[in-house]
Amino acid sequence: MSFTIPKHLKKGRGMHATLLACLLNLIACGIVSASSTAQSSAPAEGSNITLVTAHLLPFSIQEGRQQGFMVELVREIERRLGTNRPVRFLPWPRAYRNALVSPNHVIFPLARTPEREADFDWAIKVAPLTPVFVTLNGRQLDLDSARQQGAIAVQQNSPFEQYLRQHGFTNLIITTSAAPIPIRMLRAGRVDAWFTARDLASYSMREQFVTEPITYSEPVFSVDIYIAFSRAFPAELKQAYLDTFAQIKTDGTFTRIMGDYLTNAP
Repeated sequence: MSFTIPKHLKKGRGMHATLLACLLNLIACGIVSASSTAQSSAPAEGSNITLVTAHLLPFSIQEGRQQGFMVELVREIERRLGTNRPVRFLPWPRAYRNALVSPNHVIFPLARTPEREADFDWAIKVAPLTPVFVTLNGRQLDLDSARQQGAIAVQQNSPFEQYLRQHGFTNLIITTSAAPIPIRMLRAGRVDAWFTARDLASYSMREQFVTEPITYSEPVFSVDIYIAFSRAFPAELKQAYLDTFAQIKTDGTFTRIMGDYLTNAP
C-alpha cells in the first residue's frame, strides 16, 4: 500500500515532498502491519479447548503400556481433525469440577446420571458401565448384604458413590483412587468389598497381579459412559467430533480399540 504525492507538492520535487512521501508510506505500512497482526492474533474457534481425564483403568491410563480406550478414542478423533490437542490427566474431582465450571472442556469418561444431566453436553455415548461389588473373601454380595458389611470402598464423586448413598449406605470408605488403593484395602482386609465398574475392576486386578480368588456380584445397575462437553462449547467443533466419531465406528477402528481392553466390547 502506498500514497501518491499531491500535485501541489510535486512542483519543487524538493526535500519536503520527499519527506512527506516517506511519512505517508510509513503510516500506510503501519496500518497494514497493525491490521495483519490483529488478524493473526484473533483466536480461531476451538483453539482454547481443554481435554481432561483422570487415571481410571481401563478408560484412561496415565502411565503404562496402554493409554486406555477412552484416551485412544479421543486422540484418534483429534488426529483425524488435525488438531492433536494434549490430554490433561488430573485428579478426578478436579477434572470434573474444571469441566463443570469452565467452558470449552472435553471430559471423559463421564457416566450419564440424572444428577448430572443438566450440567454437561452429552455428546458421544461410548459404552455401557455395569457396577458390581468386588470381594476377595469368596462372598457374592447384593445390595442388602453389602449394606450389612463393615466397610465398602468406593471412589469419590463417582456415580458409584452417589448410588450407594441414595440407597442408604453409611459404611462407605471414600477414596480418590479409582483402583490401586481400593485393591490394597481389599487385600489388607481394611474393607470388605469394593463397589466399582466390572470392567475397571477386572482390568485393574490383572494390572495389580492379584492372585486371590476374585468374586463379582451380579450387575447392580447399568449406566452409559460418554465423551462429554462443558455446556459452553463451540457448535462447529462439537459437530466435527460427532462426525469423526461416526467415521471411527464405521471403519472398524472403534471395535479394534475397545477389543484391546474389554472382554465384552461392543
